[in-house]
Amino acid sequence: MFTSSAEVFRTRQAVRDLVEVVRHHRNAVERLAEAGAALHALDVQSFGRGLMAVDQTRLNTAILLAAATPDEDFNAFIGATALALSDRLQLGWLEDDLYWNWNAFRDHYKLADPSVRAALMNGFRTLHLIHRVNLSDPPTDAECLTRGVDVVLPALRANRLDSLAHALQSDISAHEAGRLWAEFMSDDMTWPVRAAFRYLYERTQSISPDNPDSALLIPWA
Repeated sequence: MFTSSAEVFRTRQAVRDLVEVVRHHRNAVERLAEAGAALHALDVQSFGRGLMAVDQTRLNTAILLAAATPDEDFNAFIGATALALSDRLQLGWLEDDLYWNWNAFRDHYKLADPSVRAALMNGFRTLHLIHRVNLSDPPTDAECLTRGVDVVLPALRANRLDSLAHALQSDISAHEAGRLWAEFMSDDMTWPVRAAFRYLYERTQSISPDNPDSALLIPWA
């Protein structure tokens, strides 16, 4: 159950980012399907209601096995984990809450590229925040950030984006970040703007826009 508009936006953004991770690991995910659990539609853009498959049990087994064997195929491990997280966030077919995966493979997730690692970590943190898993040691801010403020601020200053630089420096509230997002949100925003709002989303407070159910999401890193 959502308790704030920030959690609504955070969950939508987490699912969007995890779908992008699946897309970037598409070949590995397709191999899971071909192993005996054909996806109804492997176009990850269609994951608006969780996973759908011809043989759901076999698909679930293939995904959970890949998400638990990082040394077998790391790309499949990452793609399957992203797939499982996105499905769980949408209350899809998978019933596993991934509690065991978090305890066992936290350090493995850190080996992924920063944007992928952040997407996975934010997926786990969001599951924890909306009470779909209870993690005794949830992801830290450092684990959830694609880039630290020390990287984003110089880019904002170099591009004279003073209002965004001030927002990051003053650690504005989720609602203030939501109002700022309403001013800047666009599909073709520059990299420093994307990086700034991704930082605001990935920090603990996240972003709370006035229309969390329909607000434009932050473009993939």
